[in-house]
Amino acid sequence: MSKSSGGSEDVLQQLRDRDAVVRRDAARSLGTAKRKEYVKELSLMLVEDPSAPVRRAAAEALGLIGDKTAKAVLERAGAYDEDIGVKKAAIGALTRLGFKSGEMPGILPTSRE
Repeated sequence: MSKSSGGSEDVLQQLRDRDAVVRRDAARSLGTAKRKEYVKELSLMLVEDPSAPVRRAAAEALGLIGDKTAKAVLERAGAYDEDIGVKKAAIGALTRLGFKSGEMPGILPTSRE
């Protein structure tokens, strides 16, 4: 029934795999495929995954999927994630979702370069 993305169980297994590269790649493929049914799982990854590249991929995927219900989790990551790459990905995702900097309290401007 699905094309190259595999079945739902396969995707869930990949999102929960022990290998961070597998989790990252699964998040990227969901974003590319715009799989809205995985917004909740990607949101949890963005908040809970110990790997910064996985959190970054989750943020990017949420932006690509385009579901505005991810706004709160992206705002949180943009403001509080310890990794600057994750913060930038979350802010970029919010921008893709159509939110302007004035609609992102606590996030922009945060430049301390």
